[in-house]
Amino acid sequence: MRSPVGPIVAAHAFLTRLPVPRRADGGMDPHRFMAWLPLVGLTVGLIAAATRWAADPLGPVFATLAACAAGPLVTGAFHEDGLADTFDGLGPLDRSRRLQAMRDSRLGTFGVLALVASFGARVALLAPLGWRQAGALLVAGHVLGRWSTLPLARWAPPARTEGLGTTVTGLAGRTVAAGTALAAAIAVPALWWVTPGAAGAAVAAAAVVTAVTGVWWLRAFGGVTGDTYGATNQLVEIATIAGAVAVL
Repeated sequence: MRSPVGPIVAAHAFLTRLPVPRRADGGMDPHRFMAWLPLVGLTVGLIAAATRWAADPLGPVFATLAACAAGPLVTGAFHEDGLADTFDGLGPLDRSRRLQAMRDSRLGTFGVLALVASFGARVALLAPLGWRQAGALLVAGHVLGRWSTLPLARWAPPARTEGLGTTVTGLAGRTVAAGTALAAAIAVPALWWVTPGAAGAAVAAAAVVTAVTGVWWLRAFGGVTGDTYGATNQLVEIATIAGAVAVL
């Protein structure tokens, strides 16, 4: 049996800036470590939750701002960049121009608005909660956000013939099943700890947003790209938190 250590390290090297061997993801087929993406979400979520706890004496709003900023610092704003590029790409009416706009390194108005709304939504939802509840929701949100890549990589076609999106599409069904089981094993207990009803609402919200954005990217861009994976990740993270907060 192959050791999971290599793929786990590779998944963290791929999605974070943590001090893991950067060569871990070099030369390794991304399909080999995709099932471990929810575990990366756990790592990032725990760092965000620890930040919320450590900063709590300074007030819940400041602590929540710090916790929400911790995630992008760990990942190098990898997914936030995808969110901004995706929404900048939604500006042009022509599909080919949309894909070109997504590759423009300059940040446009739609991208700025998406980032502000995304960050603001998390702070607004989490700041009224105690650090235990907020920490649990941060963990669940990050885990299910990373999970959302798996079904899109399985069923959505790539929008381009090259780029990050093409390296992960066509994911095997067993990889999706393994990653889904891992995500559920982490997120559901965290959500159940917040309140028993939170798990069902949050997971349902995450699944719905994953499906809706997949259809959205298909219609807008003709498929998925690396940027749209990041955008879905961010939107699912917010949906997870919002679904849980709605039943609190």
